[in-house]
Amino acid sequence: MGHSQYQRGARFERQLKHILENKGFYVIRAGQSGGDGVSPDLIALSTTKKFALECKAWESTGLHFEIQKVQIMRAWEQQTGIPFYVAWKQNREEWRFFPLFLLKENPKGYSLTRNDYAAGMTLEILLEPALKTASERPVSPPETPPTPS
Repeated sequence: MGHSQYQRGARFERQLKHILENKGFYVIRAGQSGGDGVSPDLIALSTTKKFALECKAWESTGLHFEIQKVQIMRAWEQQTGIPFYVAWKQNREEWRFFPLFLLKENPKGYSLTRNDYAAGMTLEILLEPALKTASERPVSPPETPPTPS
């Protein structure tokens, strides 16, 4: 990746970090995260939701990931129990988020195409709280019958 492409990607990572912080998340950004091949670009944490992001911000016909990179992301997700998403930003479009299982395998690795972009989750969908189980739902107090007057 060229220097200007790295700077552009880092700028968009910082913008997404600030967006998530404004939504109440504590966000860790790994500087030059792509350099070590292991660390997610961003890790977002709140009391109700946690996730890791591999951020990509460029116009292209799609995104390509080497097999080893996807294996590392999946292993990280498995070892931490924290969901890992690809966050993709195209020019003049909103961020879209893709769980790793949506990456399409091909002979050279994994990919997402421009046609896949619209199927990605919006930030609002990504941040929706998980559905509560029956045991976590608030219980309404029993109705008390009216007292006779």
